[in-house]
Amino acid sequence: MSLVPFPSGGDDNRSSTHSAKTPPQSRDSLAINSPSSPIPRDPVKLTARSCLYEICAKSRWKRPVFTCCNENGPTNLRSFTYKAVVEMKEEDSKSWILVECIGKPQFNKKNAADSAAEGVLWYLVHLGYPKKA
Repeated sequence: MSLVPFPSGGDDNRSSTHSAKTPPQSRDSLAINSPSSPIPRDPVKLTARSCLYEICAKSRWKRPVFTCCNENGPTNLRSFTYKAVVEMKEEDSKSWILVECIGKPQFNKKNAADSAAEGVLWYLVHLGYPKKA
């Protein structure tokens, strides 16, 4: 077995990709926030709960309420079932409509709440909400 020496000049081409003519850029000078950057500036994951909160806020309804209505299983493998309740106000009347949806059992509380929110969103879409102005 023979050892191969590094190329002359002390630069092994693995530690630096900059030539001697161009100095390395500082972290501040990188164009991370430029519009052409492939990195999104504020990555936001929209969940069913966040969509439901947004629809309720835009429609001036009360905030949705999520409650755990069932917990099953041993402590290391517990499943949660959540219920979502939304009070919607009709546009032309003063009456409120109460929408309740129970989600599928999930092993995570957040996922269980999202499952219930998906049920409410499905119902709202089939009712024709959100209404377009």
